[in-house]
Amino acid sequence: MGGQDAPSVMGNATKAALLEAAKQLVAERGYAGTSVRDLAAASGANLAAVSYHFGSREALLNQALQESFLEWTDRVARVARTEPDAGPPAQMLASLRALLEEFPENQPLFAAFLEGLLQARRSPALHGQLAGQDAEQRQRVGEILTAGQGDREIPARMVEVLASLMIAVADGLLLQSLLDPAAVPTGEDLAALAKGLATAKGKGEGSRAASAPPGGGSP
Repeated sequence: MGGQDAPSVMGNATKAALLEAAKQLVAERGYAGTSVRDLAAASGANLAAVSYHFGSREALLNQALQESFLEWTDRVARVARTEPDAGPPAQMLASLRALLEEFPENQPLFAAFLEGLLQARRSPALHGQLAGQDAEQRQRVGEILTAGQGDREIPARMVEVLASLMIAVADGLLLQSLLDPAAVPTGEDLAALAKGLATAKGKGEGSRAASAPPGGGSP
């Protein structure tokens, strides 16, 4: 009568349990350290359930990584939206500050993502999955940058460029945090950068106004 039958409900529950187990295990043990047997034990499913619901261990781990990163992106979005009157560059800096604050927690996920990326080089199917997830991530970041802009219309291409830039910066800083954590800028560093840029912009606008001829005409 419009509802799902019992096997379907159980199948959905098993799939969800596998995905949650994968999100936890890939952060704790890494990509290569998470086996099908581990996933089955942690989720309470049987070994065949991984292939049945996701096609392969790698496809399940990639989806788990993507969902974890999207959850992280949503947390960052809430920070960016606390400054609704700020333009995209200021929101991007606010988002990066939030990213930096969560770097220690998300380093294991990023390391696992790099492992998955290496796996995808030898698998067109996994490569396509990761490429699709990357596109979804860019779209989500673009939505963060355009949210709350009111009547200010941002060209679509500008949104795409800013989203790509933000993801590239975040990935670069995460990689740096794995190699040389002490060299990674802090949230305070970014706040000082934003303040410096705003000051420089104000001085530049003041200089242009002072040098303009009276009445706005040509000298």
